[in-house]
Amino acid sequence: MHTCFHPDLHPGVLELTEEEALHVVRVLRMKEGGAVRLMDGMGGVAKGELVQVGKRRALVHVEEVSRSEERPPGLSLVVAPTKNTDRFEWLVEKATELGVREIVPVWTCRSERRTDKHARWSKVIVAATKQCQRSWMPLLHEACLLGEVFDRHPQLKAIQGAVAHCDDTLSSVPVRVGWQDWQPNHADAWIAVGPEGDFSAEEVEWLHASGATPVHLGSLRLRTETAGMAAVAQFTMNQ
Repeated sequence: MHTCFHPDLHPGVLELTEEEALHVVRVLRMKEGGAVRLMDGMGGVAKGELVQVGKRRALVHVEEVSRSEERPPGLSLVVAPTKNTDRFEWLVEKATELGVREIVPVWTCRSERRTDKHARWSKVIVAATKQCQRSWMPLLHEACLLGEVFDRHPQLKAIQGAVAHCDDTLSSVPVRVGWQDWQPNHADAWIAVGPEGDFSAEEVEWLHASGATPVHLGSLRLRTETAGMAAVAQFTMNQ
C-alpha cells in the first residue's frame, strides 16, 4: 500500500498536498476507491480511501487515526554537513531509515561549505520516513555553529553524549573507547561526528568538557557520512 505524508492527519476528508497528489495521480495512476496509507511524522498513521482524483488534486477519506503519543527514545546525531551535499543527503536518508531520533547539523572550524539546505533535507526525511514506514520522523534542526549547539539544544545536556574523532595522539582527553562498547547502556544518547578533516583538537576538548565521551567507530577511518550512518546503525541494532 502506498504511503502519503499529510502534516495534519485527522478523521474526515483530507486533501493531499500537490506533490503527494501528483505522485498518486500521475506516477501511480491510482483511481477513486484506491487505498493509501497516511502518516504525519508525529506518531499518527491511518488508512484512507481515495474519494476524488483530479489532474493535480486528490482527496482521501480517513475514518480513524492510530496515534503513538510519545516519541520513542533513540540517538541524536550531531554532525557536520559534508562539502558534497549529495553525501549529506545520503546520510540524512539512511539515518532516517535506520531510526535516528534527531539530526543536528553543525558548522565546525574545518567545515568547507556552510549552506543550510533545511528545506531540501526535510524533503529527504519525509521520503525516507514513508519508505521505511516510521510513524515518527526524526527531528531535523537548523544548522548552527558547534559552539552554540548546547545553547540551542539544551535537551542534549540531559542525556549522555559521545564525540567520535580520529586523533590517536590527543593526550588532553581520555583514550577513545569503542562506540559499540559504550552505547548499548543508553536508550537515549547523542554522538558528534566531524567534517572532512575531523574535529580540531580544541573542538574535541570542548565537547569532552561538555560531557562527551571520546569514542571510535572501529579500526578504519570513515568518511563523515559513513561514520554517521555506522553510528546510527550500531546504536539501533543494540536497542
